[in-house]
Amino acid sequence: MYYGTKVKLRGLELSDLDNIMKYWNDLELKYFLSTLLPNSRQEEEEWIKNTWKLRNSGRGYIFAIETHDSKWLGTCGLHAVDTLNRSSNLGIAIHRKDQWGKGYGTDAIITLCAIGFNILNLNRIELEYFEGNIRGVKVYRKAGFKDIGKRRQVRFMNGNYHDSNLMDMLKIEFTLKYPEFNLLNKDK
Repeated sequence: MYYGTKVKLRGLELSDLDNIMKYWNDLELKYFLSTLLPNSRQEEEEWIKNTWKLRNSGRGYIFAIETHDSKWLGTCGLHAVDTLNRSSNLGIAIHRKDQWGKGYGTDAIITLCAIGFNILNLNRIELEYFEGNIRGVKVYRKAGFKDIGKRRQVRFMNGNYHDSNLMDMLKIEFTLKYPEFNLLNKDK
């Protein structure tokens, strides 16, 4: 288990399925994520099992996000890990809307980046956000990500095409911003 100042990240388990199903198919949550289509319980169970295969192959690391007192919040991960170029893509979703705006997402991103840079030896982590995701971009910038580009009309949603924006962070930038970050200190 890895600890941030507000959250802890742990591997996904099948026992997380009830929480995922309780929140995941909410359109407001999924609006700025990869798909607007609902997922079945069986699909989500297979997704959890697939996260284990990705971890075992070194291609992805997906975590459950919890508060320090074990309140389930959502999921985050490092996807498409490229060990040759030492890079990855970051994804996060605080599933519980009643917990939005409390700093859990920012802390989860910082903790996830610490795993990427200090455990997995990545040099670069990037993320993509869709236009209009004001809450998300605020969190990403606060964590230390920088805008690097745009993909035009990449997503079809509500009858229109929308742009996405790319951000990244380098290991040196993370180290300078968070010089004393300790993943193992649960007493923060």
